[in-house]
Amino acid sequence: MRDKVVSAEQAVALIADGDVVGLQAGPTQCAPMTLVREIIRAGRRDLSLVCLSGGLPVDWLAAAGALARCTFAAVTMEHFGLCQRFRRGVETGAIAVEELSETALYARLGAASRGLPFLPTRGLIGTDLLDVGNDALKVIPDPFGGPPVVACRALRPDVAVLHAHRADRAGNIGIDPGVRLPTLTTMPRASRRVIVSVERIVGSAELRRAPDRTILPGFAVDAVVEAPFGAHPTSLFPVYDYDAGFFAAWVEAAADDDACRAFVDRYVRSPATQQEYLALVGER
Repeated sequence: MRDKVVSAEQAVALIADGDVVGLQAGPTQCAPMTLVREIIRAGRRDLSLVCLSGGLPVDWLAAAGALARCTFAAVTMEHFGLCQRFRRGVETGAIAVEELSETALYARLGAASRGLPFLPTRGLIGTDLLDVGNDALKVIPDPFGGPPVVACRALRPDVAVLHAHRADRAGNIGIDPGVRLPTLTTMPRASRRVIVSVERIVGSAELRRAPDRTILPGFAVDAVVEAPFGAHPTSLFPVYDYDAGFFAAWVEAAADDDACRAFVDRYVRSPATQQEYLALVGER
């Protein structure tokens, strides 16, 4: 059995400048924030991000100048408002975008996870998303005589980054009931490499007691990082809720260039470890 537990710094070494990075995250839920901070500290550039519904991590990566492109169905922080730094990057042309419907993004990732060149959907028929020059989508006839469908070309990220509740040292990943983000399994299975941060490392026997909660086998995972509260300030149900005060502080800071840089320097770049980050956040 190969031990796959490494430091955040060692895990992020698997990500190169220019990589396509699949980010598993909801707007305020279950984002791999420890790994996102490490990506920024490592100075990665020209990343092409893939996310179903990105929020704070997308905004931080945009603020740090790490993003060149983003493929998404939505980028929002829900009731906390817009992702202001991401929006500015898009409006200035610094970040290229590819907007898809959820069904189209699932189809593209699903095709890659199954080793297929494409999967079809009808979810885009009648929308403007087919008219914006996206060469990954093509309307084709149904070979069985039905209405046309949209062929969605396979999307295979270079690396998937996600957060979960627990893992053993072999890289088997377990989650608690209630966390059922749809791309939690599809994204890593579509990707060439997989990095997972977890709340804690456990023995394999603990995972075997609830095999239905093991969502990824060790052979599909390249690196595991133990990071308690590794999704903060997003939530990890049922362990902890999102940090509303932290979100509000970021929204205020993101509206101003100087305040944004100061916030990123203080909470993202300065803490060298998860323990230092938690100590800093604890002061709040």
